[in-house]
Amino acid sequence: MSSEGSKPTRQDQAAAWFAAERAGAMLVEQRAEFDAWRSDPRNQAALDVMYELWDDLAVLKGASAPEAAPKPVARQRFLAPLLALASAGIVAAVVGALLMQTPEKTLQTVAGEQKTQSMPDGSLIAVNVATAVSYKVHEGERSVTLSEGEAAFSVAPDASAPFVVRAGDFEVRAVGTAFNIKQRDGVIQVSVSEGKVTICRADSQSGSDVLATLAAGQRLEFASAFSPDSFKAAPVSVPPEQVAEWRMRIVTYENAPVRAVIEDFNRYFDRKLLAEDPELLSRQVTIRLKVDDRERALALLAALLDARVDHTNTGDILRVQF
Repeated sequence: MSSEGSKPTRQDQAAAWFAAERAGAMLVEQRAEFDAWRSDPRNQAALDVMYELWDDLAVLKGASAPEAAPKPVARQRFLAPLLALASAGIVAAVVGALLMQTPEKTLQTVAGEQKTQSMPDGSLIAVNVATAVSYKVHEGERSVTLSEGEAAFSVAPDASAPFVVRAGDFEVRAVGTAFNIKQRDGVIQVSVSEGKVTICRADSQSGSDVLATLAAGQRLEFASAFSPDSFKAAPVSVPPEQVAEWRMRIVTYENAPVRAVIEDFNRYFDRKLLAEDPELLSRQVTIRLKVDDRERALALLAALLDARVDHTNTGDILRVQF
């Protein structure tokens, strides 16, 4: 909630516009202002949270939608008085109460599918292909479980409620930062684009057992099952802008086995790609693929490997040329 004279937060604005929509029809000027505001995806995401919270309140309290208020007759800027209402706490009080009792929600994607979800606290979760994530906001903690796949997190600062992502035997803890976690085939990869995160044992007391700390521009890879040797490797450097570039359908590999590249390829596209030669599958490659165009990405990979592509009814096969 904003104090008097301070700039309204995005959540304040979303609460105000939510109240405006519930109040009934808007004037043409008001609707134009509203449309301009929600053209920013971050604003629209914040507004979506208001609708989710209202639905949760209806379930918890048995509430029905309020009756439409009389249409305003004065033509004036609509946002300012509504923001005063939100800042005074009339809308925020209901929202704040609900933030402490948000039920667990699940996000799941299939091959080729990506999703972005705003959490009730204003944090954002971007979910990559073939991924399963669940999250819950409750008093004292914002908790996420990454069962499988990859997700990027933009965390709203709140020192009183740490942001905790659990993956494998570990948890990644942050207060306000941006980072990416990938968990596939028994391996976890944590990359940070803003701020810092700590990595702890999942059964530690409130993150007291810190195993590693990563800052912006660092990446660490380790087995999802804990062992005494889990964190002997040092973090590697990664350009912050590349941390979650998969959101732009770009994937980068450095000295990665072809087998891993093909497995990822098949998560982005329905038509399968195969390679039967064990030697080809074990070769290591460094490549940057734009996976919004399957044929172009496949042609680039084949050229790098000096391989041909045989097309079949069930998929494509990479074969070494002789």
